[in-house]
Amino acid sequence: MEKKPKVFMICGISGSGKTSFSKKLELYGVPRISMDEELWPDFYVLGDLISDEHRDFLYKQATERIFAKIRNFCAEGRSCSVDMPFCKVAQREAFRAHAENCGGEPVLIWINTDLPVLKKRLAEREGKNGPNNLPVSEEEINMYWRGFERPTGEEHIEIDGTADFDEEMLREMIL
Repeated sequence: MEKKPKVFMICGISGSGKTSFSKKLELYGVPRISMDEELWPDFYVLGDLISDEHRDFLYKQATERIFAKIRNFCAEGRSCSVDMPFCKVAQREAFRAHAENCGGEPVLIWINTDLPVLKKRLAEREGKNGPNNLPVSEEEINMYWRGFERPTGEEHIEIDGTADFDEEMLREMIL
């Protein structure tokens, strides 16, 4: 039986280490798909100049582009990682179903990081620019923390976002 390509769903609150983790996977040949990078040209650059309706439209378009990339990687028999918060169970279920429909094996990886570390990391973004340095206010991080649906009861791999990523674990994960 042919091995299915893995679709690593890198899950966590802003500042948890999702991008760092997915970039580590990239070093092992696993292409990274980033929601922040998909949204950056319009969603964030235009900021307050766009309406909520247009913002929702742009988010849906970015999601469709990510789905297309997953479909293409799976069709090529290649694993990939998706770097986005996956903050709601329903969103994770939709991505799992999409990965399976494309012939992939969804693997949820939760980067679990405590609130003080998140706040420190996000404060370090102050004055930086770019899709992987999006500023997040204290009010927003507290809202995300309260609203994040942790993947309890879902099959997932939990990684401590405050520790260095285990290289051996990474290699085993992608095999």
